[in-house]
Amino acid sequence: MLHKSGKIIFLSYTLLLLFLSVACSSTDNTSGNSNMTGPPRGSSPDKTLTPVIVVAKSVQGVAGSGPIIVTSPLPVPGGNANSELVMLKDRMLMINSSRKQDAVSTTSSLITLVLTVKNIGEKPIMNRPTFFQLMGIEGDIFTYQSSSSDDFYGTIPPQSARNGTIVFQIPEVAAHNLRLLYRSEVPTETVLVSLKL
Repeated sequence: MLHKSGKIIFLSYTLLLLFLSVACSSTDNTSGNSNMTGPPRGSSPDKTLTPVIVVAKSVQGVAGSGPIIVTSPLPVPGGNANSELVMLKDRMLMINSSRKQDAVSTTSSLITLVLTVKNIGEKPIMNRPTFFQLMGIEGDIFTYQSSSSDDFYGTIPPQSARNGTIVFQIPEVAAHNLRLLYRSEVPTETVLVSLKL
């Protein structure tokens, strides 16, 4: 249901943008003269229009670089078949296990991730709930965590680790071919890892 309404909203916005672009690009061709030398319609001849330069600002990430897509993560030493290890500059992200189970509702599923984040750098790093998101095969992002370990989130001192479990509740129809989107406080260390469910 959420997936369908998301597509409808996206199509509505696309249609609205199309109408706006057509309205903005239309010109007055009633005189048949395309070489107009006078001021634009609606402005006075003695006022000059000054162009405004608009500079786009990035909300997150670094311009020109996307997430690191991990196609073949390392095995976790002593881990199981579903475990995965991702090495970053200042931290290790270990997916110790991942599994899918039915939720109370028949229209949703629970995705349980048992994780370890280890600081391998010399400065403290952060570990927040917003760093962990699930991404569906069509690019849908799921952030709702129905539960997590109480001591998993927080600052991680150098050469220390935090272990915990995160449970995401997502629509059943989207619970296939999921990837973990890990976006930490370091924009260049954004990672996309396929989950073995």
